[in-house]
Amino acid sequence: MSRGAGVLLAAALASACAALPERPPAAPRFAAAASGAGQPAHVVVITVAGLTPDRYLDGDTMPVLSALARAGVAAEGVEPVAPAAAYPAHATLVTGVPPAEHGVVADALLGERGVRRTAPSHASQLRAPSLWQRVAEAGGSVAALDWPTTTGAEIASLLPDVSALRAGERWETLAADAATAWVAERVRAAPPAVAEPGPTRDALLVDLACDAFARSPRLVLLRLRGAEAASISGGPGSDAADAAFSTVDGELARLLRCADEAGVLAQAAFVVTGDRAFAPAHTAVRPNVWLREAGWITPQGRWTALVRSNGSSGFVYANEARTALDVRGRLDTGARETGAFRVVSADEMIARGADPDAWFGLQAEPGFVFENDIAGPSLAPAGARGAGGWLAREGAPAVGLVAFGRGVRSGVVVPRMTQLDVAPTLAALLGVPLEAATGRSLVGLLRLAPERSGAARVR
Repeated sequence: MSRGAGVLLAAALASACAALPERPPAAPRFAAAASGAGQPAHVVVITVAGLTPDRYLDGDTMPVLSALARAGVAAEGVEPVAPAAAYPAHATLVTGVPPAEHGVVADALLGERGVRRTAPSHASQLRAPSLWQRVAEAGGSVAALDWPTTTGAEIASLLPDVSALRAGERWETLAADAATAWVAERVRAAPPAVAEPGPTRDALLVDLACDAFARSPRLVLLRLRGAEAASISGGPGSDAADAAFSTVDGELARLLRCADEAGVLAQAAFVVTGDRAFAPAHTAVRPNVWLREAGWITPQGRWTALVRSNGSSGFVYANEARTALDVRGRLDTGARETGAFRVVSADEMIARGADPDAWFGLQAEPGFVFENDIAGPSLAPAGARGAGGWLAREGAPAVGLVAFGRGVRSGVVVPRMTQLDVAPTLAALLGVPLEAATGRSLVGLLRLAPERSGAARVR
């Protein structure tokens, strides 16, 4: 990294830190972290819900991440998996295979009475080898903090993703009961606001990541959701979303500062990426209303055919081929009458690596979003102003990715990559195998050995 880039980065960090009056860290020393070649001792992977390339390429809401993008590797766009939803994306980021192969195909599980509120949070849902398994097999330790589908995983420092769904349940209690001992102690002492994804929980997660550095983890997996609610309720370009991303940027600055104070920064690589992008939404489509009217769903929710919403897309399930064919006809009619979506064939679903148990899919037109309701009007004002979950490649909003630190090249722009490419690239950075990955290892982003010039490169 050039001296000028280092000055810009330090200034951005100082600005972001100033926005956190309760935690006013000084700008850490980044020159060593940015210039080092060779295998990093620590790889820190951070997902930021809703992160898109404009946040660091031409926006001013995330000055720290923008400076990191200029100093390290910046993607102009990362193609998401199908559906572009939180749980399928996180599973792909650590396996390098699509949802059809790793088994985490949606954000909510199916049940006898329709789409459940329960997420695929248990590690047993994951059917492909993961980076955390490979690192542990190589003798390294792992910290996973609110990372999806890690409940019950054999991870040294674990705060799994859990949700309080029943009356009387508390997130802090559920999370602490499933966490490793030292993490559980911190969670139980946290303020009540950590129960909801947002800035308070993000602050706790960064605190835990800072504490984890003392345990010398080879791999840290950290999910920050501080901008998620604002992007959904206010829309991806709203003032509320901008403010939330600015707060997340400050937490990234704090994480880098504590890595520096812990003495691990110079030997660490950081990868910051989105899980999915949110697109504006104004009108909700409720295809299950049509299915209930046709008798495929009972008023109590029992079903022989059902649409599971992913937001901007839906997956269609049926108990037999004849029913699936009839449902296809009804949804074809709905698509023509409303102009709000198109039907996605089984062949296209298979090509995208989407849920193999679905008979076919639905892709919403821009501005429309699917909801799971079985009663009420089939079209209604959307309850959310932002939605993820895109299925088709065409028009899918890209997510962002920035990498920086030991073993990462400087000043590299990536015109195009996919979420499938992230895990094998991380595996190369970690020096562990990930043979099942179908994505590409983008070695052009890495500097794992000192660069040589001229004829010395050829042997």
